[in-house]
Amino acid sequence: MYSSFFAQLSACLIFSSVLFTHPAMSQTARVLSPTNDAIGVFPQRGGVADPVVYLKTRKKALFFVREKRWQQALPLLQSLTSSYKDDGDTWYLLGLTQMQLGHHEQAIVALKNALTLGVNVTNIPNASRPSNDIMIKVSEAYAQLGNIEQTHEWLRKSLSARYDERSSIAGKAAFDAIKDNTQFQILAGQYKDPTLTRVQQWRADLEFLLAEINRLHINEMAGTNAELVALAKSLHADIPNLNDQQIVFRMMELVGTLGNGHNLIVPTFGEKGNFSRLPVQFYVFTDGLYIVDATPNYSALIGQKVMAFEGTSSEEAIAKAAKINPRDNEMQQLWLAPYYLAMPEVLTGLGIADSTNKITITVQSTDNVTEKIHLEGQAFAFSGLPTLPKNHKNAPEYLQHKDKHYWQYLNKSNGVLQVQFNAVAQMKTQSLAQFSKTLIDTVKQDEVKHLVLDLRHNSGGNGSILPPLLKALIYFEAAKPDGKLFVIMGRNTFSAAQNLLTNINLFTDAILVGEPSGSRPNHVGEAGRFKLPYSGVFGLISSQFHQTSRAEDHRIWVPPHMPILPDSKSYFAGIDPAINAIYRLLDNL
Repeated sequence: MYSSFFAQLSACLIFSSVLFTHPAMSQTARVLSPTNDAIGVFPQRGGVADPVVYLKTRKKALFFVREKRWQQALPLLQSLTSSYKDDGDTWYLLGLTQMQLGHHEQAIVALKNALTLGVNVTNIPNASRPSNDIMIKVSEAYAQLGNIEQTHEWLRKSLSARYDERSSIAGKAAFDAIKDNTQFQILAGQYKDPTLTRVQQWRADLEFLLAEINRLHINEMAGTNAELVALAKSLHADIPNLNDQQIVFRMMELVGTLGNGHNLIVPTFGEKGNFSRLPVQFYVFTDGLYIVDATPNYSALIGQKVMAFEGTSSEEAIAKAAKINPRDNEMQQLWLAPYYLAMPEVLTGLGIADSTNKITITVQSTDNVTEKIHLEGQAFAFSGLPTLPKNHKNAPEYLQHKDKHYWQYLNKSNGVLQVQFNAVAQMKTQSLAQFSKTLIDTVKQDEVKHLVLDLRHNSGGNGSILPPLLKALIYFEAAKPDGKLFVIMGRNTFSAAQNLLTNINLFTDAILVGEPSGSRPNHVGEAGRFKLPYSGVFGLISSQFHQTSRAEDHRIWVPPHMPILPDSKSYFAGIDPAINAIYRLLDNL
């Protein structure tokens, strides 16, 4: 049985290695060979008739594409690519436009040219510029033409280039005509053999997970480390004796060996094996682990210090949670270990509790009274990674508007413009670019003397939308040379928010306040999503390397210039030590 499984696993690894070469190579170079219908690789000799007219036409075409005015964009893009063939952006825009107008053969030619040249243009509707996304578009065009062989071939090319939305392929309307095709279902990660037993289904999901790690992870050796292979072998053997939740926990252990922060399983989206959650939220302060939030029935526990889980001290429990918490640095352990410890299935998997039915925690009140509390897990829906909650009406400003991705407030008493940036995502009412423009307009006011950017709740998002905000911060320093720029950061400052912080640290003289950041200046990021076909278990695998800083920048985090670590007394008293310290500094200038 073992030999059969590992023969199949070896085949998966070999197949993955064929698809996945050295990460330093471009995705296009790895999978795209010259084709008869693609342009050559030599730069065009000569020039356009009138460069000024060309630029104006290019801008107008881009405007029409962003407004989805495809018919008006088409002749302009045809003119641009005809007169000058060396711009991957115009070929890309032409290919997307042809797709929207149903001209699939022409779209294929244009998109292949875009792949050859590379693409940089952003903020395009119904599209994304990475090579693997463009390859999916080519596959969709072939599907619309009824060319199944090329549809499958270009799906393979995209997957080999670490396409990170594999679970979404089957839902694309362009593939409706072939959704029952077995080969298509396999490529889309949707195929289910109806003859498999429960044990065989879980083993198939394990094999799929291992193959996805090898396909998606930026480190081509990630799936072959000795610890991961040993855990996979052990899990394969133990599946018949485990319940669904225990299998998912063991998969979390396996993913935990990958060792960087964008690898995780979210144990709440599956068709089976979902975890429960205790009716409380924990947070690590400088003086211990505390309950910071709870469901109404347990609200009296808010403010209590957690001394132990069953017979395990809270400090030891936090340390044990590292086993399933792959991370960029230990700030991420402070951030996410309390999140995992609120799941009974994690507590039993770590050997802290004997049963998921009832968890006993020992708490200590503010007057040092200790008691044991019995809690039961409840079903929950994942709604994002944890942040410090607003726990009373008098909570400080930085906890008041966490539901908004970004907002600004001018304190006219001292001229401090406070900007809170909670998620790298667009608001429906105002894009980040529009917000950044209003921020510049506010900075122009004479009343504004200093600026504080708060990133404490920001765990990332779509990094491509960040440039306007970075420009606004740089503008502040240029417009207010006597002013001070501050950035408040912490354990939640992660992923795209880390990239912003790194750029601020590079390009401005900002004073950094708070805790070290939750990631590294140069880090393995992105999030290659996987969904196991039989169980529906969902998770993420690190699929890209982000070199935001200098190549030789090996810092494990960005440290603060003014260290201010969160303590329980300040939090429960409604005090913000970070902003208070900034105000004290400004008062002494």
